[in-house]
Amino acid sequence: MIMAPLLISFVTALLTYMCRKNSLLLRSVSLAGSVGALGAAVQLFLRVEDGGIQTLQLGNWLAPFGISFSVGLLAAVMLVGSSVVALCGNLSMQALLNRQWELRGYYSLFHFMMMGVFGAFSTGDLFNLYVWYEVMLASSFFLVAMSRYRTSVTGAYKYAVLSILSSVAFLIGIAFIYNTAGSLDIVDLIQYQRSYGQNLGMVVGLCCLVMAFSVKSALFPFFFWMPAAYPVTLTAVAGVFAGFLTKVGVYSLLRILVPVSTLPGSERLLPLLFSLALLSMILGVLGALSRDNMKGILAFHSTSQVGYMVLGLSLGTSAGIAACVFYMIHHMLVKTNLFFAVAVMEKASGTSFVSESGGLWKARPLLGAVFAFSALSLIGVPPLSGFWGKVLTLQAALGEERWLAVGMALAVSLLTLMSMLKIWNGVFWKPAVSSLPENDRQGRGRWMMVPLLVMSLLILSVGLGFQPLMNLTERVAQELMEGGLR
Repeated sequence: MIMAPLLISFVTALLTYMCRKNSLLLRSVSLAGSVGALGAAVQLFLRVEDGGIQTLQLGNWLAPFGISFSVGLLAAVMLVGSSVVALCGNLSMQALLNRQWELRGYYSLFHFMMMGVFGAFSTGDLFNLYVWYEVMLASSFFLVAMSRYRTSVTGAYKYAVLSILSSVAFLIGIAFIYNTAGSLDIVDLIQYQRSYGQNLGMVVGLCCLVMAFSVKSALFPFFFWMPAAYPVTLTAVAGVFAGFLTKVGVYSLLRILVPVSTLPGSERLLPLLFSLALLSMILGVLGALSRDNMKGILAFHSTSQVGYMVLGLSLGTSAGIAACVFYMIHHMLVKTNLFFAVAVMEKASGTSFVSESGGLWKARPLLGAVFAFSALSLIGVPPLSGFWGKVLTLQAALGEERWLAVGMALAVSLLTLMSMLKIWNGVFWKPAVSSLPENDRQGRGRWMMVPLLVMSLLILSVGLGFQPLMNLTERVAQELMEGGLR
């Protein structure tokens, strides 16, 4: 059962490649694969809820010699969240992709990327985490570059360069850790460090891993790939990227760093992450204010929001970690929905640039309402999910008397409001710069409002029913603080 989401994605990727010449069959198989992966993820979450951490040793080879899979509460929550995003992303792509994209294997690459994401959330050892990172890198690189425009290739190149540097740092970290501990199994490494403490090799290895995960998280100063890649990627795919690719990096930081963060030699990593989180928050939102491309604005905002997540993690407390996990779930839904909304806005106005848009409120009031709803959640307006995510983060920071972090978080929220108003006023409120494209008046792609409305309902549900999710994230934090031991 642990490998079910991964295997479903793998089989779906193969099937969609084989039937890519039959559009109806291709789309049906792809959608069925996404639904199946979501169902498997939900079943796995229920098993973890009932029976605790689920583990699997391939070939009955026990750690540290065999390949291990381990799914605790955090991994189960992330599997469900990423499956929801993937399903809605699949629906959005079916509204946007033409035959040319289908024949190039877009759906196959999408499901291979999902396989990498599911593998990263499920694996129990560092080397296989590296392998799943590479699966994600290869698939997402081709998804960015596939449009074959000069800007797409340039964006993909920047993304690939930073990702390769991340991979090198990851391998160096693995080498130091294996040379020190003789194992790459995550639980064994936690037990080793608690038994024998830290030494130079282990500390160097952890620092290399933190660098690798920071690149994938788009944390300062490694975030430049995101505003380069997202604006040149198909908007629905960029929404999926924003939904869970950066969360894989934050998840890895939580999984690897939290259980050993208080040990001698590791305790300095959290203050470093605290500083990087604050810089990511402010520089990300300033970058968003400076952009005219809607996807560029949202890309910089992702860096800013990752700063909120890592801020909670860097506090090193149960409250901070719970806030981090809650914020990850909130951001998965909200940022994906904003990208989906921008995809419809682009289709309706014929441009990605705020300055070239206008007049959409009269033409598409439901779209305007959905965008405003998601933007308000991103800003942190009660009672939406973003409000509770920021409240939990601020409470955790106040508990540790981190006044600078509190002030920074409030200031960034205000700047986020300004950047969202920039899009709203430019795209919906001001008069139209030109007439709407003919294809929009004919209603092409309007059924893409379906995933938008589904995601909006989920955002509202998280906001109104925040208490059960908050209780769940507190249990996740407790499990991580205990090391997630088998």
